[in-house]
Amino acid sequence: MSVAIIGTGAMGKALARRIAAAGESVLLAGRDKTKVAKIAADIPGDVKAGKISDVVNADVVILAVPYPAAASALSEAGPLTGKVLVDISNPVGPERSLAIGMTTSAGEEIQKLVPQARVVKAFNTVFADVLGIQLSAPDTPPQVMFAGDHEFANHKVEALIREIGFEPLDTGPLKNARFMEPVGLMMIQLRYGLGRGARIAPRFVEY
Repeated sequence: MSVAIIGTGAMGKALARRIAAAGESVLLAGRDKTKVAKIAADIPGDVKAGKISDVVNADVVILAVPYPAAASALSEAGPLTGKVLVDISNPVGPERSLAIGMTTSAGEEIQKLVPQARVVKAFNTVFADVLGIQLSAPDTPPQVMFAGDHEFANHKVEALIREIGFEPLDTGPLKNARFMEPVGLMMIQLRYGLGRGARIAPRFVEY
């Protein structure tokens, strides 16, 4: 599958590197053409630079920008009709609080912005540092939760998670992003508030 990533921050770069290492073609998109081209050139594999409007040609589009920047980025991307759109954001408020939640979520609000797209919430509980590690225990990889309302889109995202060496965890419909995003904020608290570092990830196990 071809994957487009909007955003060149830590998560955007880490996802591009890991997806390209899995053998997929990646389009890294952003507003600063020179900056995007330089970052893309530094990532091994089939990684190209492009404008945000170019993402319409990809099979899967990953929105890797902070939640407050989502509306602006999506306005440049266009309606993304029928496209699988992966929202990785966490709505972070003052003092690392949850800016929105319980009655809605960043994932649901992004779906409202592009109603023709098929939004899947994923990767919001995994740090860029975890995406960059060589897994030492491939039999127990980090889990990546995902939630969405479209079966086709969910299967695409599930397959991508597996392909990059992680374990997908289906958490149900997109409205369950209301519960995933607080987990993302808890991870941020563990990292910054409690000093646990960035090489941690949640994992659900059965006993």
